[in-house]
Amino acid sequence: MLEFIEDTDNQRCICKSDKLVTEVVIEKSKDGFIFFEINFSKGTKPEELSGKYSSMREAKKAVTKYLANKKESKAARRENFAKELKERKVKNGSKTEAKGSTDLHKGPDH
Repeated sequence: MLEFIEDTDNQRCICKSDKLVTEVVIEKSKDGFIFFEINFSKGTKPEELSGKYSSMREAKKAVTKYLANKKESKAARRENFAKELKERKVKNGSKTEAKGSTDLHKGPDH
């Protein structure tokens, strides 16, 4: 899933994906020209996304193409797995602790 949150007043777009924990930020270049740059909220940006883009639409296309070919990061995989596990526990109604000795299995001799 890829979600773009646009802020047209500030010429900025935040991209959220389930493949990454960090956000991808598309913003107007700070050099005063018409170009846009892609940055990550944490860490360094990959070589595939370095450079300047002539429009916000071109930058979005580059991010979409990059994330389509990228594998899920380890941190995102852990986070998604923990979320799915929690949902399964709620769905199945399983509990983590036994209530007392009445819940214990009684052997064939009882």
